[in-house]
Amino acid sequence: MPSRKAPAPSEETATAPAPESGAGQDAAEQPQRKYEPVRGWTQQLTGPVKYRKLTDDTMRIIAFKFDVAAGEKVPEEALAVMREHKQDAGGAPTGLKFQDTRKHGKIWSIPNDMEGRTLADRIDFKLREVAQKMDEAAGKTP
Repeated sequence: MPSRKAPAPSEETATAPAPESGAGQDAAEQPQRKYEPVRGWTQQLTGPVKYRKLTDDTMRIIAFKFDVAAGEKVPEEALAVMREHKQDAGGAPTGLKFQDTRKHGKIWSIPNDMEGRTLADRIDFKLREVAQKMDEAAGKTP
């Protein structure tokens, strides 16, 4: 069996200086974005349903935090959306749960994984629909 040798580099490629693209210099000069373990994704702070959707990397959760004034409660329609998503269509638990944390206060949390992100997007969509319906109902009533 004949042995194969790597071709010798030509003099052109061996002596030619590497082109300076400046990419390494620009990357070093640009400020890096600071790592934030808690990142907000969606917030609706006006209207009858006020909430924020955020992720917490240290707790590995996606959280929904409703913003209500002291003495007020979360609208029943919004709570119904949260309760209906505690189980999937087959009756299996989705991981959505209500908890009172030291870090975030009272939140609805979901594990931050592929299924959790899909569920969070679905809940976010439903909460926006509920908020829109409640706004329309409030606008029609004098």
